Amino acid sequence: MSAAAPGLPPIPTRFGFAFSTAGGWAACLSALQDEVTLERWDLTRPVPSRRTLGDDPAAPAGGGPLLDRRCGVLPLDDGRVLILRPATGDHGEPAGHGTVLAAQPSGTGLRVTRTWPVPSMLAGFLLAAPGPDGAVLLVTAEDEGHSRIWRLTDSSPALDPVLRIPGVLSGGVWLDGGRTLALDHAEAGHRTDGILVDLRERGWRRIWSVSDTTTDRIAAYNRRSGVLAVTTTAPGAQQPGTEQIGLRLPGGDPVRFPETLNGPARPRAPLTFDHGGENLLVRETHGATERLAVYTPAADRLSTVPGPPGLVSPPACWAPDGRIHLRFTSPSRPPTLATVTPAGQWRPAPHPHDTGGWADAELVELPGPDGPIETIVYGGPGWRRHRRLVLALHGGPLAAWRFEFEPLFQHLAAAGIAVAAPNHRGSTGYGDRHLRPILGDWGGPDLADVLHLAWAIADERDLVGLPRPVVLGGSYGAFLALLAACYSPDLWSGCVALAPFTSAASLHGTAPGTVRDRVSRLSRCDAQAGTGRDVLRVCQALTAPLLLAHGARDEVIPVAQSRALRERLLELGRTEGVDFDYLEADDDHHGVVQAWSPVLREAVVRFCLAAERTYVLDQEGR
Repeated sequence: MSAAAPGLPPIPTRFGFAFSTAGGWAACLSALQDEVTLERWDLTRPVPSRRTLGDDPAAPAGGGPLLDRRCGVLPLDDGRVLILRPATGDHGEPAGHGTVLAAQPSGTGLRVTRTWPVPSMLAGFLLAAPGPDGAVLLVTAEDEGHSRIWRLTDSSPALDPVLRIPGVLSGGVWLDGGRTLALDHAEAGHRTDGILVDLRERGWRRIWSVSDTTTDRIAAYNRRSGVLAVTTTAPGAQQPGTEQIGLRLPGGDPVRFPETLNGPARPRAPLTFDHGGENLLVRETHGATERLAVYTPAADRLSTVPGPPGLVSPPACWAPDGRIHLRFTSPSRPPTLATVTPAGQWRPAPHPHDTGGWADAELVELPGPDGPIETIVYGGPGWRRHRRLVLALHGGPLAAWRFEFEPLFQHLAAAGIAVAAPNHRGSTGYGDRHLRPILGDWGGPDLADVLHLAWAIADERDLVGLPRPVVLGGSYGAFLALLAACYSPDLWSGCVALAPFTSAASLHGTAPGTVRDRVSRLSRCDAQAGTGRDVLRVCQALTAPLLLAHGARDEVIPVAQSRALRERLLELGRTEGVDFDYLEADDDHHGVVQAWSPVLREAVVRFCLAAERTYVLDQEGR
């Protein structure tokens, strides 16, 4: 069940974007295979200039690389870059400590000028306060139940512990020049709320909490205007999993939720205020794409910022000169720093290792059983009649395919395989009517959409003697893919399931607490227990070749789920290596369903190239 894969191009990527507090510098990590470098942009120039920096060429050999994919970076206004390096064990798991390094660009490398050991840390992030003398803070999760805030100073080689707070901290919005910090805070018994930390008094208190069952965050603040932007998932949000945006104006008035900003048609999220605090930059979701818009509170006006189709992501920097800097990606453009000028021109920066030539995609609407289904397709206008075709199902369930650079799809396209990635019912970004049908009904309306699309595609391919599609999914999408392959076994040339679970009930019984809570809220797993939506109960019907892959260190969906399916297939008399392939990687959930290691990507491509089940219709019989 394997075929020779073509030479697959290395995939460049950027991640961990951050801006200096005054907005003069940006930085991120850039990776090409195992090589990780730091990219730093000077944003004060009319066209931002980039500098790619690696290890210090003068450093002694044998010390190991300075940067890896787990690092975090923060550019400072003085031109230095702070690097947070979590220590890891032999298998990549957090070792519980780490190091903060201050580095100065030196030629093509980074010269480390100071280090601060971090004695206790599972994860963390860096923050710098506004102003030339602003504080630099490290916020760490010490364990699952406590976080600590540390202060970094050039005069001391040791971190100054400011205070320890029960719960997990995230975000970070300064309300003044360096004394008062707002953070998002998740504690046992609560979802998420906003707290205020007084660094001088070393105390904290809640300032934004709607209820114990809502996710309430502090998104942005402008010290000039005194306007605070918050979000909440309280009743009234556009759809489950989306947020209302609230504004608190100066004077102590209650938070208000402008209807213009929270219309039901387009979910929005706040990014940042302009320099004067008169306008709020927001991200709008339009199905699979995202775009920018500007909300002006004084006029209650929302204005769209035209731009290329793709995905925009935080953090965002709205500079005093009116330029906007943020992360941007599209199907044929790896993630990059994009600059939007006051005149509305978009200027995405090229990747230094990007030679171009990536496959582009288009958005099409395919007829579904309950209305059109927006689908991202690779393969051009004739994608339906490519020799090989993959129908890709996204994870979730509250998720969607986005119009962004997708490494796995690029590898499939490079091998001549067309891809159709539908946002079936249950996908976010299409309104409440499209999302709600699957709440409490996993493998119901969403699976009906998948089978409807696949049969229409297969019928057309049968007419010209082409192989039927391969169904591929990761996480929740892998559960759907397995059900589709079991319910309609003749429909598929093959099935690829990456980190699947076998039923809502079994996942609820074995998953970690946070995942178990999510399954309880969204699946009605008790009602589905013992039904046909259990892969272990229906897999005897599976006849298409299967590639089953899971991470041995999966912290979301335990690897026992795939191991149980493997054992069940063996009990049914299926032969591993003939009827199905099983791949267990030394990786976590993200590594299998999103990071797509080279070994896994090549295994998927080889499998899809080998899928050759064809059904040529007998015209006379029909």
